[in-house]
Amino acid sequence: MPDEPESTGPESSKMVNSGPKTTEGDGPLRKAPAPRPSAPECPGRMHRLSRSRSGIAIIGALVGALLGAGVMAWRSNELPLVARDVCWGSLSSDVVHALFSDTDVRSRELPLRRATEDHMQTECSMQAFGADELESEVIASVRTLGELRGAQAWSWIEEYLSSRMTPLGEGITGMASSTRAWVALPASCEEWPYESGEEPPLRVVTLASDAADPEGQNEVDARRGLDAMSRAVVRLANGVMERYGCDGPYSDPPTLRRAPEGDELPDVDADRLCGIQGVRLPGWAEGPEAEVVGTTPGTKPGASSADRIWACDVRQPFGPSRLRLMTVADPELAGVVSQVLGNRATRLGGEGQGAYAGGLSVYVADCRSGWVAFVAYEPGEEGESHNDRSLALAVLPSYVKAEAKRVGCGEMNVKVPTPHQRPETQAVSGQ
Repeated sequence: MPDEPESTGPESSKMVNSGPKTTEGDGPLRKAPAPRPSAPECPGRMHRLSRSRSGIAIIGALVGALLGAGVMAWRSNELPLVARDVCWGSLSSDVVHALFSDTDVRSRELPLRRATEDHMQTECSMQAFGADELESEVIASVRTLGELRGAQAWSWIEEYLSSRMTPLGEGITGMASSTRAWVALPASCEEWPYESGEEPPLRVVTLASDAADPEGQNEVDARRGLDAMSRAVVRLANGVMERYGCDGPYSDPPTLRRAPEGDELPDVDADRLCGIQGVRLPGWAEGPEAEVVGTTPGTKPGASSADRIWACDVRQPFGPSRLRLMTVADPELAGVVSQVLGNRATRLGGEGQGAYAGGLSVYVADCRSGWVAFVAYEPGEEGESHNDRSLALAVLPSYVKAEAKRVGCGEMNVKVPTPHQRPETQAVSGQ
């Protein structure tokens, strides 16, 4: 005979001991305790409904409606005080609440599309409410970065590779600030079998809140924001990687160095612009708009080729940038930078490939480690033609020459047309 299944738990125990039993042996018969009376039947309306077909249908409809309402509330995230992971199951409640000073946080998300789709972007919105009014929002996204062109590509680069962004380190390709963060997903996330020599598209997870360059942010808020954003973006990447079946996960990042702000920024050294030997700020560009410099935290220009993304902003202490210099030595990201300028941009000569339009100059070279992009950007010149005082073009040749040596590109000379040779150029566009 098959063995009887063992009963476990208090309910099973009650069922087994519910009737009287006797024990054989030398001792007297023992009376088992009387069974506990069962609950009396309820003669109410619900009992009568449950005994008729129409009643059963009504009860079923009520239960279905309640379950449906619960599911809809769950899907729209309107259940307060329920701890659960959001943004595709990636972010726990403590990670989410660290992003906000408010406690009433709600989220909505689009479906996470498969990694086989080349053109992909999906988002998750986390919103903090105070007195039932929206006070702040953080947007998480997963997108194919390698498909961006023109103004869209430059908009992402300007926000996510600025001198306010600190590299995450620990083997993670990504950066964070108090209001922006990103992580590149590894190639193992791709489900599509790419042919030999064919590169899969670059995909990233990002977080964005408030302005990319917040004005007047105090040290406490900047520190708290950087810690929260850096931890959250790595957790977001881990959750997405798990859904895609990628290699991983990543460990939480260490405490990152915060970008200095305002009076913390060092003064401009016109003879060693951004700390780079051989790069000078033209005398006609000196003034109150170019008093201080901000560089990528935790990096040092000219010291090592390990810093794959480096940026420097020449700016006012509490104002916009006068000039941004940038080196992107990550081949995939350099490919994105190379697609910023369209076919109508004016070409630059030299060993590499370059062009300029408006206030933006980009030069790309094929080096030992792969493609490297060098950028000189003069904000506020997007819709204007270059004149004989283009700061970006004036600095670009010496900047490329110095940085090319640092990242292992060797001798690199950029040929910039003279002012009378420069045609009227177009602004950065999506063409």
